Amino acid sequence: MQPHQYALSAGIALLFLLAALPYLFGIARRRAFDQGKEIGLAERDAAHFTRVRDLCADLDEIAIQREAEQRKHLITIANLKRNIVELEERIMSYTGLAVTRTDYENLISTVETLLLAERTLHALKSQPYAKRAAEQAQELDNLAKRIHSQLRATPASTAAAGEAA
Repeated sequence: MQPHQYALSAGIALLFLLAALPYLFGIARRRAFDQGKEIGLAERDAAHFTRVRDLCADLDEIAIQREAEQRKHLITIANLKRNIVELEERIMSYTGLAVTRTDYENLISTVETLLLAERTLHALKSQPYAKRAAEQAQELDNLAKRIHSQLRATPASTAAAGEAA
């Protein structure tokens, strides 16, 4: 082949190369764009998943706190209802004596506890304290008996008939 044919064939090859390069660059650019888009979507999905997981953990924590507050509220309501019932019992049984059968039972329970303490202190050879516990138990027992007699002596209303001793 002649040198001008070489030059001509090199020029033709260069023209084809210059004609095909924009097409090849477009394909490479499209592939890079699609790959970048996939990477971006994957990162966005991972970030959203992390955010959703954190929000679910926050919701679980809030639910636990709300449940604890509800329990506290229910306990408060139960205490208030118990106080209301006690006050109603006192109002219903009030006839000059501001005590109820519950107060009498509490005194009897306290007397039993003091007698147990007296026996325990006596066994521990602590006579002054044992004597003091016995005296206090006797005084509280006398008070409980007076309350009992007052409760029996007062006429029971129909609402508080179960309150009289």
